[in-house]
Amino acid sequence: MAAQFNFRPSLKKYLKSCDGWINFCVALRTETKTVEQAIVFQNGRVRVLGKIPEKVDVTMRFINDDVLKEMSRITPNEILNLILKNQIILDGNFSYLQLFNYYISLLMGKKHRKMLNKANQEDLKSRKKEYGIDDPKLAKELAIRKNYRMKGTNEDKGVKFLIDPYLAEYSLDDFPRVKKLHNQLFNTRPEISSERPKLLTEWFRKNGFEDDVNGNPWVPELRQAYAFKYLMENKKTRIQEDCLIAGTTAPEDIGILVYPDTTGTLIWGELDSVENRVLNPYGISKKTAARLHDIFPFWAKRNIKHWISEKYDYPLCQKIDDRFVASFNFKSISISHTVPDLPKVVKKGITGIIEEIKKELAKTQDTDRTNALESMHICLEGLNTYAQNLSKKAYQLALAELTNKRKQELENLGAICRKVPFEPSETLDEAINSAWIFMTGIFMENTNVSISPGRLDQLFQPYFENDIKKLATSAEKKEYIEHTIELISCFFLR
Repeated sequence: MAAQFNFRPSLKKYLKSCDGWINFCVALRTETKTVEQAIVFQNGRVRVLGKIPEKVDVTMRFINDDVLKEMSRITPNEILNLILKNQIILDGNFSYLQLFNYYISLLMGKKHRKMLNKANQEDLKSRKKEYGIDDPKLAKELAIRKNYRMKGTNEDKGVKFLIDPYLAEYSLDDFPRVKKLHNQLFNTRPEISSERPKLLTEWFRKNGFEDDVNGNPWVPELRQAYAFKYLMENKKTRIQEDCLIAGTTAPEDIGILVYPDTTGTLIWGELDSVENRVLNPYGISKKTAARLHDIFPFWAKRNIKHWISEKYDYPLCQKIDDRFVASFNFKSISISHTVPDLPKVVKKGITGIIEEIKKELAKTQDTDRTNALESMHICLEGLNTYAQNLSKKAYQLALAELTNKRKQELENLGAICRKVPFEPSETLDEAINSAWIFMTGIFMENTNVSISPGRLDQLFQPYFENDIKKLATSAEKKEYIEHTIELISCFFLR
């Protein structure tokens, strides 16, 4: 391996990023003491040590020689299985382990692809054997289920304007735009997106991470706020075709967000193989893979897990987390199991929240609280800029649109995003778009793990009632109910 990377230019180029050479050390040790070696990547050179140095970035402990041999015969994604079975025990920086795996995959590229293709074929064969491929009885049952509509009577006083709360008279075929978005969501392979890490890393490389450009330590809250503002101001504005809601979390049709500041670097080892793995395969372009390989070195020692390890001397709680036995990264990378206060954003708007912040700033003399409040203000400014950019995008699309109906929808979206979430929402369309734009901001800042939008029925019902009460005829109300079904469907198909 060392010789290949030292003397082959096609491999040597992977030893550096735009920040310079990627320097790290990986130790390999068997519990039987038969192997104790290290491989060092330093300033563009790779060398193998017969003895493990005192300071290494990550140690891989194999329970026996057979597991060490097995590692050379499996693909990067299968290494996790050995870790879960405690056949490989890891200590140290997981980012460098994944980088090491990536280097192995570059050496074994063709062989790994053959192995993954074989695994996929075996998986398909196994599923066909278990579930069968020709079952007329099951096919008939599924068709009946698809066409069955549960009916109900309106006995809930909270359900208004609907005779049947189950909407049994409708099917997906009654809403072509919803069916199109539904098919796109379930039939499009998710693709890894590099937009978020690219924009964040751009800002940190320019403005500093630990210290600012003047050499002064950053106030963490302010640093994160300015980085978030830059991300939202420069994020690509996208409005899906036929969708009634503006904005997406990624520029791809179905984008997979990457969070290198938390545990996103764990995908590093699979940049060359993630498309072909059996479980949860994701699309990834060569451009995205190359970009992430350039970005990840910046975060290898700047992610949350490494910070905890350094600050608290690799505490027991983290060792347990690294064994994947107590939890699976949720709390270390996310504000998971949290319900954001969407009602405040929708009802008060950003302008109302900023007024609250200003009042609190006027009352406090505490430096930490002042920094936190100012950071909130900065983040809200970034979110509003993103909404204004969406408004401009909607109007641009409207100018090029040929059909009158869609042109009107896009012009309406342009007006909505020009108003919300900065101002309070007054209509259901405004409320739903305001909530979605705010949720997009949350997903840009924080990994989407068990983040609940809360009681959307309670949030949106008053806007629905106010809108429909303005309509005079039954036909108008029916048309508005159908519009609401489409609108809510667009929200849930985000």
